[in-house]
Amino acid sequence: MIKVNVFTANGVHEGEVDNLPALLAESGSVVWVDITTPSETDLALLRDLFHFHPLAIEDTRNQRQRPKVEEFPDHLFIIMNSAAINGDEAAFNEIDVFIGNEFLVTVHNENVALITAAQEQIVRVGRFTILSSGYLLYMLVDTVVDSYFPVLDYIDGEIESLEEEVLRQPKQELLNRMFRLKRTLSEMWRVVGHQRDMFNILTYKDHAYINYGALEYYLRDVYDHLIRINDSVNAFRDILTGLIDLYQSSVSNRLNRVVNQLAVITITIGVLTVISGFYGMNFLKTWPPFDAEWGVWFVLVLMVVLVAGVLVLFRKFKWY
Repeated sequence: MIKVNVFTANGVHEGEVDNLPALLAESGSVVWVDITTPSETDLALLRDLFHFHPLAIEDTRNQRQRPKVEEFPDHLFIIMNSAAINGDEAAFNEIDVFIGNEFLVTVHNENVALITAAQEQIVRVGRFTILSSGYLLYMLVDTVVDSYFPVLDYIDGEIESLEEEVLRQPKQELLNRMFRLKRTLSEMWRVVGHQRDMFNILTYKDHAYINYGALEYYLRDVYDHLIRINDSVNAFRDILTGLIDLYQSSVSNRLNRVVNQLAVITITIGVLTVISGFYGMNFLKTWPPFDAEWGVWFVLVLMVVLVAGVLVLFRKFKWY
């Protein structure tokens, strides 16, 4: 599906795909062509009308590319990754961007809401005095970077919940959740790192398609957001690593307590076994005698006293 929006000093209006050559030839306007789940016909449009490099077009077929910027004589090719929560994990969606003189082309799968949000933000801000393809790119990058903050908020809430549950009752389910979060943070760290490197290239002052002088402070603001996201990811990774260590220590401590309790039970049973075993031996004469009426009660009381003594001894030395 292809959607065409034309941005001018007076606002924005939709254009027709069949009228794209005329729209691109107009001066004083910027054309944003958005392609969702491109077909072979859509990719042929990128080749025949925009004359994009074949390798860049080929990259749009594979939606598992790392963030990067590639420079060509008449356009830039940019790959970005937005983030969203999918179930209990973060999902990263690729957005491919071509930028040239007075046009911006985006290619993606199922990112319509994010693209629409960026375009609506442009209309809402209404700063058409610096309207250019570079400005549209800035708004898109800003929206993509902002998509990471809800994911960070979700991870922050998950870590707080895990901290409480690990201290209260550590169990295998919590460890599984921590490993899923750690995998998500590792993936986010990799993507954000590449995206920050990509943005360093975008902020070069000699790009013909990005009017850096007018967008300097805007681009710097997005870069600050990327640094903050990267710092938050690193902090969460450290916290989660400590939380996993705390889980292991808590499980080990519970295991030690169980072992101590089992040792107490074993020793207690051993004391009883010694006494009962002694009277179970084939002696002709014992004390108390077998025929004594008070013998059984004496032995039972002796067992109770010895067990109580053992428990008091263990309690005194805090062995259980």
